[in-house]
Amino acid sequence: MTLGRSCIRLCVIAIAMQASSALAEVFTFPAPQAKQQQNGPEQTLLSEANQVAVVYGSADIGAFSPAIEAFQEINPTVAIEYHQLQTLEMYDMTVKARVNGGPYADLIISSSMDLQMKLANDGYAIAHKSPQTEALPSWARWRNEAFAVTQEPAVIAYNREFFRENGLEPPRTREAFLELLRTNDELLSEKVTTYDIERSGVGFLFLARDERFFPGVWDFVRQLGQSKVKLYSNTSPMLEKIAEGQVVLGYNLLGSYAETFSQRSPNLGVILPDDFIVVYSRIAVIPRGARSPNLGARFLDYLLSVEGQSVLQDAGNFNPVRADVAPSPFSSLIFDRYGERVRSFPLGPGLLVYLDQAKRQRFIRHWQDALLNRR
Repeated sequence: MTLGRSCIRLCVIAIAMQASSALAEVFTFPAPQAKQQQNGPEQTLLSEANQVAVVYGSADIGAFSPAIEAFQEINPTVAIEYHQLQTLEMYDMTVKARVNGGPYADLIISSSMDLQMKLANDGYAIAHKSPQTEALPSWARWRNEAFAVTQEPAVIAYNREFFRENGLEPPRTREAFLELLRTNDELLSEKVTTYDIERSGVGFLFLARDERFFPGVWDFVRQLGQSKVKLYSNTSPMLEKIAEGQVVLGYNLLGSYAETFSQRSPNLGVILPDDFIVVYSRIAVIPRGARSPNLGARFLDYLLSVEGQSVLQDAGNFNPVRADVAPSPFSSLIFDRYGERVRSFPLGPGLLVYLDQAKRQRFIRHWQDALLNRR
């Protein structure tokens, strides 16, 4: 299934959320049986069709809608209202809902592992235990309150035509990336892109992980600044600009989106770094105060089921967390061929270190100084 198919019954609106000054895109998937005429003994089914599960998510709707549609095929009386939000917005809205008594989501799925872990650690999540959550590896669940739904690598992306025409080899390690920028400073000026870690939670996590395993990370960031790097808070615009040649090289981009984009845009090359691969997970929690926590749990169980994990993998290149899901070639490449190079984030309080405000501010100041080539 594709987004094009779902648009037949997809209502897209942009609304100003009361808990946030930013705009959220809200995608409504009506219950497939909601408009069917029901009579007699089937009247109960009609009432069930009024069920609406509200989901907050950071995943692009184009990649995530197949999982929603597949869930509705076996739950035809459930409507889904998907709020596509920035990760910090999701966190703020959830925290403010407790203070203001505002509406909660029934399920929150965020790429900011640290913020999701903080919600669970601070008592904003309710426990859920089922055969599907029990099927997860131990690293992928915490206290039955936070659950890893995907595994996704950070990758290097590049414009194939530009590199071919200029006789350049795309970098396959961070050191090679740094050397490429140093020796082609004028050619690649304003042609490189990465996350703005001040606005992107996942971008911050990726670079923080780099600092642990890449001794030259701050020389690398200084060279990005020298090359007048273009910064974005989302992956999709970076991929589009690389494919079109507006920029030609991207660092630490989400591999799930990059691999999917490359399948329809052959000019986009995707590289799993040879030195090490940072892998993170989208984390799901059922917020305390959810209007319909049972619906949130039902949708979560579907996403964690063999079928749900397979749909996420096949439609969006979201690599499965469960070991009993047949891996795609992309997933096999990461975890089977390059497994020893993977540097992942296990769920647990250790993720909260990235939210220590003093450490976070020092890290961001270091980032700012390096980009501006201040020493």
